[in-house]
Amino acid sequence: MKPIFTLILVFFEFSIHAQTPVFKNPGIPSKEHFTISDHLDDGRLVTADFQISLVDNMGKNYYSIVIKEGDAFLNEILMNYDDLTSISEKRTDLKSKKLDENYIYEGNHKAFYFYYEKSSGKEFDVSDNNIYSRYAYFISFRGFPFDVGNIVYFKTFMYEIDDEVPMKLICVDRLKVQVKAGNFECYKLELSVAGWWSLVARNKFYLYFDVNVPHQFIRYEEKGKDGSLVTNELVEVK
Repeated sequence: MKPIFTLILVFFEFSIHAQTPVFKNPGIPSKEHFTISDHLDDGRLVTADFQISLVDNMGKNYYSIVIKEGDAFLNEILMNYDDLTSISEKRTDLKSKKLDENYIYEGNHKAFYFYYEKSSGKEFDVSDNNIYSRYAYFISFRGFPFDVGNIVYFKTFMYEIDDEVPMKLICVDRLKVQVKAGNFECYKLELSVAGWWSLVARNKFYLYFDVNVPHQFIRYEEKGKDGSLVTNELVEVK
């Protein structure tokens, strides 16, 4: 799975302040298992296996999400039950067995990250709690306040630039979608970089979710480097 997008970003001051988590759990079950078609950055098409389970830690509920992208990557994510914000994420290269990316929110606006290209970890300050893992968008976006025209702002930690990136998500349509798993009526969400960052990162990405609660992920679309449409789609709910 591509990390939803790969962007060339320039530092700008960000003027949108969204400190309160914008997504709310719509009732995602305690266990889920589904697969999607998955285009990797190297052009290969694999099957990504998603397994979600509810876990308890000292009386508080969390979702444990394990995503295996064929024989390429393993993503392990822990998110809060109520607002689906990311507590930790770890991405492992299955071929080299090396840690690719790691993020841990430690509380009190402190987080720790590791990125393989820098080969070292670092603690940094985060400005708010409204941070969502880019590897778990297919899950956390299910908590969007679905209705055409609704819009939210949040942040994603971008390892490549050691910083939080402001994001904008808007519901642009309601339509019928056909994928391998079947026919669905969906809400269509448009994802883009927000604020001044959008002047240099103009890409838009589209995600489709079932209109029925708990809003299963159905389809993802982006334009490839050659201008062709790249899609990831729901294959099977197990």
